[in-house]
Amino acid sequence: MTHICTQFTEIYATTAGAVYQCNRQNRLVLNFAGQVSVLKVDAFLRLVKAVHAIDLESMAERTDRASDLEIVSVCGCDRCFVLTMPELYAFKELLAGAKFSLHLNSMLHECLNPLFV
Repeated sequence: MTHICTQFTEIYATTAGAVYQCNRQNRLVLNFAGQVSVLKVDAFLRLVKAVHAIDLESMAERTDRASDLEIVSVCGCDRCFVLTMPELYAFKELLAGAKFSLHLNSMLHECLNPLFV
């Protein structure tokens, strides 16, 4: 039987979507372009790395028809993202903000944890 986490903590949100954290299942919930994907943290980090590696500048300079779309798929993600350049820009912003928030939260937890032990 699958249990659905009802307690989400918002990690980062933009007008394009949001990333939530479920501490109970140790998962991240990615809501982008009207679709929801549930990811383990390592799959989320692989997705961030794959999207970060895409060069938007060279994509904008190309004139061929295929340059308007980018397909992003990573192991551990149940979804294949087919994104236009504006969607890709918004997706990059969302993922980078969520990664920064997770990293900042981790650093704060490490700094404050010795005080409570």
